[in-house]
Amino acid sequence: MIKEYQTVREVFGPLVFVEGVDGAAYNEIVNITLPDGEKKMGQVLETRKGLAVIQVFGTTTGLDTKKTRVRFTGEMLRLPVSDEMLGRVFNGTGQPIDNGPPIVSSEKLEIIGAAINPVARAQPRDFIQTGISTIDATNTL
Repeated sequence: MIKEYQTVREVFGPLVFVEGVDGAAYNEIVNITLPDGEKKMGQVLETRKGLAVIQVFGTTTGLDTKKTRVRFTGEMLRLPVSDEMLGRVFNGTGQPIDNGPPIVSSEKLEIIGAAINPVARAQPRDFIQTGISTIDATNTL
């Protein structure tokens, strides 16, 4: 459910603290609109007792605690995936930064995958020698 708040309590480095938030989810994507109309994206790092901690993707310069609007999208970050991505360069939010065309795909996948159970994985049997003694000595750990 999309909800918008104008209750930014504090900005500390790349973090924005928003009060009075109801129903925000961990890793939820937020759209932040600054007083001058500039838009930024962020992600919920923590929610508790009506307070959401958001990491802004980019700088927080110009973020005003009284006039900034934070819109919770109700969705996780999803990226379009296709063979067109091979050999391309992207920023942290999946936008191409190599002056190539945007990625067009009907399939979008969440960047947050299921946790891997370390006990269920196949146990390594072969020693891989790197030639770096400090790595080779601890390789069995």
